[in-house]
Amino acid sequence: MISKSKISQIRSLHLKKNRDEQNLFIIEGIKSCTELIHSNLEVIDIFLTEKTAPQFSHLLKNNSFIIVSENEMERMSCLKTAPEILCIAKIPLFSVSDFDPHFPILILDEIKDPGNLGTIIRNADWFGITQILCSENSVEFSNPKVIQATMGSFTRVQIVYGDIISYLSSQSQRNIYGMVMDGEPIEKTSFHSNDILIIGNESHGISTQVLEKINQKILIPHYVSKPKTAESLNASVASGIVLYEFSKQIAVQKN
Repeated sequence: MISKSKISQIRSLHLKKNRDEQNLFIIEGIKSCTELIHSNLEVIDIFLTEKTAPQFSHLLKNNSFIIVSENEMERMSCLKTAPEILCIAKIPLFSVSDFDPHFPILILDEIKDPGNLGTIIRNADWFGITQILCSENSVEFSNPKVIQATMGSFTRVQIVYGDIISYLSSQSQRNIYGMVMDGEPIEKTSFHSNDILIIGNESHGISTQVLEKINQKILIPHYVSKPKTAESLNASVASGIVLYEFSKQIAVQKN
Protein backbone atom coordinates (compact mmCIF):
# COMPACT_ATOMS: atom_id res chain seq x y z
CA MET A 1 0.00 0.00 0.00
CA ILE A 2 1.02 3.56 -0.58
CA SER A 3 -0.37 6.62 1.21
CA LYS A 4 -1.93 9.63 -0.47
CA SER A 5 0.77 11.83 1.06
CA LYS A 6 3.49 9.64 -0.49
CA ILE A 7 1.84 9.90 -3.91
CA SER A 8 1.65 13.68 -3.50
CA GLN A 9 5.31 13.83 -2.55
CA ILE A 10 6.28 11.83 -5.65
CA ARG A 11 4.05 13.97 -7.87
CA SER A 12 5.80 17.06 -6.51
CA LEU A 13 9.01 15.74 -8.10
CA HIS A 14 7.50 16.45 -11.52
CA LEU A 15 8.61 20.06 -10.87
CA LYS A 16 12.22 21.23 -10.91
CA LYS A 17 11.96 23.36 -7.75
CA ASN A 18 10.81 20.35 -5.74
CA ARG A 19 13.49 18.08 -7.18
CA ASP A 20 16.07 20.67 -6.19
CA GLU A 21 14.64 21.10 -2.69
CA GLN A 22 14.38 17.37 -1.98
CA ASN A 23 17.46 16.35 -4.02
CA LEU A 24 15.39 13.52 -5.50
CA PHE A 25 14.32 12.55 -9.01
CA ILE A 26 12.01 10.09 -10.76
CA ILE A 27 13.12 7.20 -12.98
CA GLU A 28 10.53 5.18 -14.92
CA GLY A 29 10.46 2.04 -17.02
CA ILE A 30 12.14 -1.34 -16.86
CA LYS A 31 15.31 -0.39 -18.77
CA SER A 32 16.13 2.81 -16.86
CA CYS A 33 15.14 1.42 -13.46
CA THR A 34 17.18 -1.75 -13.97
CA GLU A 35 20.23 0.35 -14.90
CA LEU A 36 19.64 2.50 -11.81
CA ILE A 37 19.29 -0.45 -9.42
CA HIS A 38 22.54 -1.98 -10.71
CA SER A 39 24.44 1.32 -10.48
CA ASN A 40 26.14 3.09 -7.58
CA LEU A 41 23.39 5.71 -7.31
CA GLU A 42 21.32 5.81 -4.14
CA VAL A 43 17.85 4.34 -4.66
CA ILE A 44 15.22 5.60 -2.21
CA ASP A 45 12.03 3.82 -3.32
CA ILE A 46 10.98 1.22 -5.89
CA PHE A 47 7.34 0.84 -6.94
CA LEU A 48 5.91 -2.04 -8.96
CA THR A 49 2.34 -2.52 -10.17
CA GLU A 50 0.33 -5.43 -8.79
CA LYS A 51 0.19 -7.06 -12.22
CA THR A 52 3.91 -6.89 -12.96
CA ALA A 53 5.46 -7.44 -9.52
CA PRO A 54 5.78 -11.24 -9.91
CA GLN A 55 7.38 -10.82 -13.33
CA PHE A 56 9.91 -8.09 -12.52
CA SER A 57 10.76 -8.41 -8.85
CA HIS A 58 13.76 -10.63 -9.71
CA LEU A 59 15.42 -7.62 -11.39
CA LEU A 60 15.66 -5.76 -8.10
CA LYS A 61 18.51 -7.75 -6.53
CA ASN A 62 18.03 -7.46 -2.76
CA ASN A 63 16.14 -4.16 -2.88
CA SER A 64 12.75 -3.98 -1.20
CA PHE A 65 9.83 -2.62 -3.20
CA ILE A 66 6.29 -1.36 -2.78
CA ILE A 67 3.38 -2.79 -4.76
CA VAL A 68 0.90 -0.22 -6.08
CA SER A 69 -2.23 -0.37 -8.19
CA GLU A 70 -2.18 0.72 -11.82
CA ASN A 71 -4.23 3.77 -10.84
CA GLU A 72 -1.68 4.74 -8.20
CA MET A 73 1.16 4.28 -10.68
CA GLU A 74 -0.65 6.54 -13.15
CA ARG A 75 -0.97 9.22 -10.49
CA MET A 76 2.77 9.08 -9.71
CA SER A 77 4.04 8.82 -13.27
CA CYS A 78 5.30 11.62 -15.51
CA LEU A 79 4.48 9.58 -18.61
CA LYS A 80 1.30 9.46 -20.68
CA THR A 81 1.27 5.69 -20.27
CA ALA A 82 2.19 4.60 -16.77
CA PRO A 83 5.19 2.24 -16.53
CA GLU A 84 5.45 -1.13 -14.84
CA ILE A 85 8.10 0.18 -12.47
CA LEU A 86 8.98 3.59 -11.04
CA CYS A 87 11.93 4.50 -8.82
CA ILE A 88 12.91 7.47 -6.70
CA ALA A 89 16.65 8.16 -6.32
CA LYS A 90 19.00 10.74 -4.88
CA ILE A 91 20.32 13.21 -7.45
CA PRO A 92 24.07 12.49 -7.72
CA LEU A 93 26.18 15.55 -7.01
CA PHE A 94 29.49 15.83 -8.89
CA SER A 95 31.84 18.75 -9.37
CA VAL A 96 34.57 19.58 -11.89
CA SER A 97 37.09 18.47 -9.27
CA ASP A 98 35.81 14.93 -9.86
CA PHE A 99 36.80 15.07 -13.53
CA ASP A 100 39.84 13.07 -14.57
CA PRO A 101 42.14 15.36 -16.63
CA HIS A 102 43.42 12.38 -18.62
CA PHE A 103 40.03 11.75 -20.22
CA PRO A 104 37.87 13.82 -22.57
CA ILE A 105 35.15 16.20 -21.42
CA LEU A 106 32.01 17.06 -23.33
CA ILE A 107 30.78 20.60 -22.60
CA LEU A 108 27.19 21.58 -23.37
CA ASP A 109 26.49 25.29 -23.70
CA GLU A 110 22.86 26.22 -23.07
CA ILE A 111 21.22 22.97 -24.17
CA LYS A 112 17.56 23.68 -23.45
CA ASP A 113 15.62 20.76 -24.92
CA PRO A 114 15.24 17.77 -22.55
CA GLY A 115 15.15 15.27 -25.40
CA ASN A 116 18.36 16.66 -26.84
CA LEU A 117 20.18 16.52 -23.51
CA GLY A 118 19.01 12.99 -22.81
CA THR A 119 20.10 11.80 -26.24
CA ILE A 120 23.47 13.54 -25.92
CA ILE A 121 24.05 11.77 -22.60
CA ARG A 122 23.16 8.47 -24.27
CA ASN A 123 25.50 9.23 -27.18
CA ALA A 124 28.32 10.08 -24.76
CA ASP A 125 27.81 6.82 -22.88
CA TRP A 126 27.85 4.82 -26.15
CA PHE A 127 31.17 6.36 -27.19
CA GLY A 128 32.75 6.03 -23.75
CA ILE A 129 32.59 9.69 -22.70
CA THR A 130 31.88 9.75 -18.97
CA GLN A 131 32.43 13.44 -18.14
CA ILE A 132 29.93 16.14 -19.11
CA LEU A 133 29.91 19.77 -18.02
CA CYS A 134 26.67 21.67 -18.65
CA SER A 135 26.23 25.42 -18.46
CA GLU A 136 24.15 26.48 -15.48
CA ASN A 137 21.29 27.55 -17.74
CA SER A 138 21.04 24.20 -19.53
CA VAL A 139 18.05 21.99 -18.79
CA GLU A 140 18.63 19.96 -15.63
CA PHE A 141 19.46 16.31 -16.20
CA SER A 142 17.01 15.23 -13.46
CA ASN A 143 14.13 16.38 -15.69
CA PRO A 144 11.98 13.26 -16.29
CA LYS A 145 12.10 13.77 -20.07
CA VAL A 146 15.90 13.87 -19.96
CA ILE A 147 16.07 10.72 -17.85
CA GLN A 148 13.67 8.93 -20.22
CA ALA A 149 15.77 9.87 -23.26
CA THR A 150 19.02 8.60 -21.71
CA MET A 151 17.66 5.04 -21.49
CA GLY A 152 19.74 4.43 -18.37
CA SER A 153 22.95 6.11 -19.55
CA PHE A 154 22.61 8.73 -16.81
CA THR A 155 23.89 6.07 -14.39
CA ARG A 156 27.31 5.87 -16.08
CA VAL A 157 28.08 9.53 -16.85
CA GLN A 158 29.21 12.24 -14.43
CA ILE A 159 27.10 15.29 -15.21
CA VAL A 160 28.17 18.59 -13.66
CA TYR A 161 26.55 22.02 -13.87
CA GLY A 162 28.83 25.01 -13.54
CA ASP A 163 30.50 28.10 -14.95
CA ILE A 164 31.87 27.04 -18.34
CA ILE A 165 33.96 30.19 -18.79
CA SER A 166 35.68 29.75 -15.43
CA TYR A 167 36.39 26.09 -16.10
CA LEU A 168 37.77 26.67 -19.60
CA SER A 169 40.02 29.45 -18.26
CA SER A 170 41.74 26.82 -16.11
CA GLN A 171 42.19 24.39 -19.03
CA SER A 172 44.37 26.41 -21.41
CA GLN A 173 46.88 23.54 -21.65
CA ARG A 174 44.27 21.31 -23.32
CA ASN A 175 42.79 21.31 -26.80
CA ILE A 176 39.37 22.97 -26.70
CA TYR A 177 37.22 22.26 -29.75
CA GLY A 178 33.94 23.97 -30.55
CA MET A 179 31.29 22.89 -33.07
CA VAL A 180 30.62 25.87 -35.37
CA MET A 181 29.58 26.50 -38.97
CA ASP A 182 32.95 27.86 -40.13
CA GLY A 183 35.32 25.32 -38.60
CA GLU A 184 37.64 22.64 -39.91
CA PRO A 185 35.97 19.37 -40.98
CA ILE A 186 36.10 16.90 -38.11
CA GLU A 187 37.81 14.19 -40.18
CA LYS A 188 40.73 16.57 -40.79
CA THR A 189 41.08 17.30 -37.08
CA SER A 190 43.64 15.43 -34.98
CA PHE A 191 41.96 14.64 -31.68
CA HIS A 192 43.71 13.63 -28.45
CA SER A 193 42.48 11.46 -25.61
CA ASN A 194 41.92 14.31 -23.12
CA ASP A 195 40.38 16.92 -25.43
CA ILE A 196 37.46 19.16 -24.54
CA LEU A 197 34.56 19.15 -27.02
CA ILE A 198 31.92 21.88 -26.91
CA ILE A 199 28.42 21.76 -28.39
CA GLY A 200 26.21 24.83 -28.30
CA ASN A 201 22.58 25.80 -28.06
CA GLU A 202 20.09 24.25 -30.49
CA SER A 203 19.19 27.60 -32.08
CA HIS A 204 22.12 29.94 -31.47
CA GLY A 205 25.14 27.67 -31.24
CA ILE A 206 28.01 28.34 -28.86
CA SER A 207 27.74 31.63 -26.94
CA THR A 208 30.18 34.44 -27.74
CA GLN A 209 32.03 34.27 -24.41
CA VAL A 210 32.56 30.53 -24.72
CA LEU A 211 33.74 30.90 -28.33
CA GLU A 212 36.56 33.12 -27.08
CA LYS A 213 37.92 30.18 -25.06
CA ILE A 214 37.99 27.77 -28.01
CA ASN A 215 41.38 27.16 -29.64
CA GLN A 216 40.06 25.17 -32.59
CA LYS A 217 36.77 25.40 -34.46
CA ILE A 218 35.37 22.24 -36.02
CA LEU A 219 32.33 21.40 -38.13
CA ILE A 220 30.48 18.48 -39.64
CA PRO A 221 30.57 18.99 -43.45
CA HIS A 222 27.57 17.86 -45.50
CA TYR A 223 29.34 17.10 -48.82
CA VAL A 224 26.33 17.70 -51.03
CA SER A 225 26.08 19.85 -54.15
CA LYS A 226 22.50 21.05 -53.60
CA PRO A 227 22.35 24.84 -53.36
CA LYS A 228 19.97 24.66 -50.41
CA THR A 229 20.10 22.25 -47.45
CA ALA A 230 19.14 22.36 -43.78
CA GLU A 231 20.77 25.27 -41.96
CA SER A 232 22.18 23.11 -39.19
CA LEU A 233 22.07 19.75 -37.46
CA ASN A 234 20.13 18.95 -34.32
CA ALA A 235 22.44 19.23 -31.28
CA SER A 236 22.04 15.58 -30.31
CA VAL A 237 22.66 14.39 -33.88
CA ALA A 238 25.76 16.59 -34.10
CA SER A 239 27.06 15.20 -30.82
CA GLY A 240 26.73 11.64 -32.09
CA ILE A 241 28.67 12.38 -35.27
CA VAL A 242 31.52 14.27 -33.62
CA LEU A 243 31.82 11.72 -30.79
CA TYR A 244 32.00 8.93 -33.37
CA GLU A 245 34.89 10.64 -35.16
CA PHE A 246 36.60 11.43 -31.87
CA SER A 247 36.32 7.89 -30.49
CA LYS A 248 37.41 6.37 -33.81
CA GLN A 249 40.59 8.44 -33.87
CA ILE A 250 41.41 7.67 -30.23
CA ALA A 251 40.89 3.94 -30.83
CA VAL A 252 43.26 4.04 -33.83
CA GLN A 253 45.89 5.86 -31.77
CA LYS A 254 45.73 3.22 -29.03
CA ASN A 255 46.27 0.46 -31.56
